[in-house]
Amino acid sequence: MSGELGWITAGWLLGFAAFNAGLGVVWWRRTRAERQFVLGARRSVVDPIQAGWWLGASWKGASAQQEGYAAEVAVRLLVLTGQAQADEDGRISPAPGQHSAPEDPALATLAVGLGRDDGVTVHELLTEPRFAPFRTALEARRAPLRRCFGAYRVPALLAALVVSFGMSMNAMLLRNGFPGLPDQDPGWWTLLWMAPWAALSLLAAAWPPEASRPWPMFTRRCRAALTKALADESPETGFRVSRGAYPPRASQASTAGASVRRSPDEPTDRTGRGDPAQLANDTMDLDVNHDSGFVGGD
Repeated sequence: MSGELGWITAGWLLGFAAFNAGLGVVWWRRTRAERQFVLGARRSVVDPIQAGWWLGASWKGASAQQEGYAAEVAVRLLVLTGQAQADEDGRISPAPGQHSAPEDPALATLAVGLGRDDGVTVHELLTEPRFAPFRTALEARRAPLRRCFGAYRVPALLAALVVSFGMSMNAMLLRNGFPGLPDQDPGWWTLLWMAPWAALSLLAAAWPPEASRPWPMFTRRCRAALTKALADESPETGFRVSRGAYPPRASQASTAGASVRRSPDEPTDRTGRGDPAQLANDTMDLDVNHDSGFVGGD
């Protein structure tokens, strides 16, 4: 019976391995363009605005590809050049004096927009129609990477459940006892099938959670690039700019339950949560983005 049990075990485990190999093939094929981008990014300096897009916020663990933080970074870079200033309420306005246009297209568009206004917040930059050119320039700096690792762990865990239960029932029907027990009653499989399930689940859990951030090496390079770009920033600038990233409290109360109006050519949700359709595609399209093995997160 032991030889027969060995064949049963080998067959089911090969099926489990083949399923996970199939998931790996799906990842390899669907992330080809993204892997090429990440490999190319290693040979150049990461753009600070692109880094702001990818990091999503100043703290670790934030969702990737958030337009609000990219806009904050652009404003802070413009303030750092001396062409803009931020007051204590988070309103950005042109700095006094004559300034040449920034070389960066996004910063140049932002400077032009600020020159027509007495002061705006980051929230207004992302919602007001007159700043649509800035948002277009900002969108062009977004890295072509999806924000989530992809739904791989759940299918692998389901495969572990199916393989464990199927292998156990197969062994029981062929009258094979559970290995290591003095009582070789096949009925023990009805209870002890959970032991192989636990073992296979640990292997399936090697896939990162679907909502975790992919491409950790690129994340580290983005964080380093942004830190370097803003190294000479005054301590209060980032705080002041971030204060204007949200709508005023009075505005929030008066518009509760109302949707924010957006032009059709603006694909990103201005609330900072991201486009729901794109987020669903990121997490449910069985797509993985990675540059250092199957490890997710920051």
